[in-house]
Amino acid sequence: MLECTACGWTGDEKDAVMMPTCPECTTGHLKMFRLIKKRDGTVECPKCTWRGKMEEAVIEPECPKCGNQYLRKI
Repeated sequence: MLECTACGWTGDEKDAVMMPTCPECTTGHLKMFRLIKKRDGTVECPKCTWRGKMEEAVIEPECPKCGNQYLRKI
């Protein structure tokens, strides 16, 4: 079970939204700084200009209710 530290949402990890984040600087949770999909099928980080395949990005859970990235296991 996961609990959101901002809104108090609780649920299973399968209920959380999984977001791809940059493996170098962990950017990707904020809507203004999501990974950018390119035409050639790669993704690019807007902050550190990391570029790679979607499979190389780190997938992290996010609250489905408020979009908060800080979830704790309960």
